Amino acid sequence: MLKEMLKPEDEAGEHGTQLVTFLLKDEEFGFDIMSVQEIIRLPKMAKLPHTPDFVEGVSSLRGAILPIFDIRARFGMKRETHTERSRVLVIDIDGKRTGLLVDGVRQVTRVGRNEFEPPPAAVRGETAGYIDGIVKLDEGKRIIIALDARRVCSLPGTVDGSDAISKFAAATVSKKTHGRDKQSGKQTDKQSTEGRKGGEVHQLVSFQVGIEEFAFPMEDVREILRVETPKEVPGAPEHLLGVLTVRGLILPIVDLRRLMKKSSFAADHANDCRSAGVEYEKWLEDANSNASPADLEGAAKASAGLRRWLSAFNSSSQNLMEIITQARGFNEHVVKQMTGLAERNLDAKAFNDLHKDLVATGKAIVSALRSFEASVNAHIQEDQRIIVVDCNGYQLGLVVDHVNEVLGIQDDAIELPPNVSQKDGFSLSGIAKLDDGNRLILLLSTSNLLDKSVLANIADDASDATASKAFKQGDKKDKEAEQIGESLQFVTFLLGDEEYGIPIAKIQEIDRLSRITQTPKAPKFVEGVTNLRGEVIPVLSTRALFALEAKAPGDRTRVIIVDLAGTKTGLVVDSVKEVLSISTRNIAPPPVTISNSGDEQFISGIGKVDDGKRMIVLLDVERVMTRGEQGALDKLSHAV
Repeated sequence: MLKEMLKPEDEAGEHGTQLVTFLLKDEEFGFDIMSVQEIIRLPKMAKLPHTPDFVEGVSSLRGAILPIFDIRARFGMKRETHTERSRVLVIDIDGKRTGLLVDGVRQVTRVGRNEFEPPPAAVRGETAGYIDGIVKLDEGKRIIIALDARRVCSLPGTVDGSDAISKFAAATVSKKTHGRDKQSGKQTDKQSTEGRKGGEVHQLVSFQVGIEEFAFPMEDVREILRVETPKEVPGAPEHLLGVLTVRGLILPIVDLRRLMKKSSFAADHANDCRSAGVEYEKWLEDANSNASPADLEGAAKASAGLRRWLSAFNSSSQNLMEIITQARGFNEHVVKQMTGLAERNLDAKAFNDLHKDLVATGKAIVSALRSFEASVNAHIQEDQRIIVVDCNGYQLGLVVDHVNEVLGIQDDAIELPPNVSQKDGFSLSGIAKLDDGNRLILLLSTSNLLDKSVLANIADDASDATASKAFKQGDKKDKEAEQIGESLQFVTFLLGDEEYGIPIAKIQEIDRLSRITQTPKAPKFVEGVTNLRGEVIPVLSTRALFALEAKAPGDRTRVIIVDLAGTKTGLVVDSVKEVLSISTRNIAPPPVTISNSGDEQFISGIGKVDDGKRMIVLLDVERVMTRGEQGALDKLSHAV
């Protein structure tokens, strides 16, 4: 776009310059064209937590991370809703690019240096420092405020993100020393190969907070729990919900949304519901007993808007989904009634009957939506999870909206965070780019979530000194550790109502079910093959391997990537439940009838959780297939 605007005859002369001019409301501003690399439409962005108000987010521009500032907010002006005319000026200062969001781009204008005037003395404050001069054109009828791009894009007090990303990479590598030769310190052949292909592979646990996707290094994640109501701690900061006792340890529970200064998960859903139903409420207020066809346009508009939200909403809560199903049924009745209405040629009585039916259905819809709003706070936490992480020598539970998946991401897919200051010590370790930059994952470091002194105060305020000491990781090797035994971590998943577990060390990543290509004459337990970041891998039906009835995939279907006899393989499961630590004392050997069943010795034990109320079948993935099945998989792997 910029090249089209700048024609050869317009190039600046020795005593002039070119200004790319843009609008903020009715005012015209300009940057020297030498600092403007390109002009783009507003791209998809990821929001950054705890950044200055004018930081709109970050985006991927041809593989590079681009921070984007709202220039209105940068100048202390009122923000405006983005329109079709909104554009982003990509500014390049010494090789560092910044996107500046503006209301609209006007043109490229050639001006002489003698047409620049200094800013008037009345212009004071921080904004004055951004102004390079005032340009008067058309005998003063057109005024352009020329800006200094370097000063507009500069951020006082920011730090270079290179140190943060270096620490992130170093921490991840240092915790993988078990993959090195202990005597020589050299990497194994596998790691060397990975390094040649794209660097160290980092295992990350990704999760959702609002519309943004974040991730922690797998090494920092101890387990993932369902949300329970914690015991409140008097005088605790707002983001600390309280403490839970988990296997003898006092675990502080922090709401990550509050820590990031976001509205609550329940409030967001309630607001979305209210917005989706506002057109129905407006139509019902305007509806009257003697309606005309024009009066029904509001019902058509309301049903279309609500349909989109109802189709998109999904929850693990049976209570909420029952309300949504009820509202969806009422809304589809309205859609059906409105379809082809103009061609029906209804008489006055039939039309009035239809109108009464629509009004009654509209009232039922509004009632269901209000019931949803009243129920969402009590039930939406069934979708949330607590990620337990190591933080400054303590264990910390973080409440997130959803846990998405476990990913293996190479170094070359991780970039430095933009040079943007972040408040309260909360900062990014890096940004991972997937799907050609269309998916951005913000990488967090656990070390700067909460200050160590804050964690120590929480521990001191716990119910008693013994529990407070147990809170610290360093005490895991004392008497308590002797009593409960060593803890092992498992990823648990569901097949129907049965829960299974695989040691987390055996899992390479967990993905959503993507496109699978069926292979001819493959065994029936083979779903097909899929492309995993350029590598073709076989995908197996775990249900078929376990002789269970087939089931169509759904929103919660996942593929667990494991290594089966040297072959990277995907196992399709109904859903992934959580990451769980189980004491060895709570793992019983499999029943004798199973352990003596020859080739089917894939059960390594039975995990007992919640005092034995919950039983988890623990699998030995290396023996999950019979010899015949393994042979068939080997042939398929060689074929692909």
